[in-house]
Amino acid sequence: MRFSKVFGVGLPRTGTTSLFQALNQINVPCIHFPFTLYREGIRAPLLERYTAFVDTPIPLLYQELDAAYPGSGFILTKRPLDDWMRSMEWLLTEGRQVWAWKPEYDAYHQKFFGACVFDSMLYREKYETFHRTVVDYFSERDNLLVLDLAKGYGYRELCQFLDVPLSTAPYPRGNSSREARSLQKLASRVRRVHPALEIPIRRLDHSVNRLRSFI
Repeated sequence: MRFSKVFGVGLPRTGTTSLFQALNQINVPCIHFPFTLYREGIRAPLLERYTAFVDTPIPLLYQELDAAYPGSGFILTKRPLDDWMRSMEWLLTEGRQVWAWKPEYDAYHQKFFGACVFDSMLYREKYETFHRTVVDYFSERDNLLVLDLAKGYGYRELCQFLDVPLSTAPYPRGNSSREARSLQKLASRVRRVHPALEIPIRRLDHSVNRLRSFI
């Protein structure tokens, strides 16, 4: 492969789960949502266990990671602004119930976006300034790949950039916006009053959902 490390610098809700799945399918060991890096910084042991890292907190740390790991490749996933805004609004409302949302996630969003709840003006401004900054930062180099959902992309662009054999499998599509299930909503409500019950309820939801898939 062309790069020693690969970092997915795209914002959340821009196809980061699909990129994570695609990288693993072409044998580039990848971790999705490596939030440990936000807690421990760019010297975290996690960085030695994988080749690729996608999603939060990479957009916050990419310049530090670039300096610490020369010879790395960066992949900027994008989607149209209005689509992204709707998806981020979902993430910060319904998505909080789908996943076990933690207070430290709010702290990250407050630091990176300027608000931990959906603020249309702030998030729109961050989207625009972030993408300009990333493109400007890599403008004199050839280690940035932009994968824009508005233009379409697949394994051809990704494999050419990484200099790995082209995959003939369909490019994955993961983590679409969806309504929280009843037990996920219950777990989210319980978290505020009886935090210890949240994980058992989410495990029950996972088991029930798996059972439904077999019926």
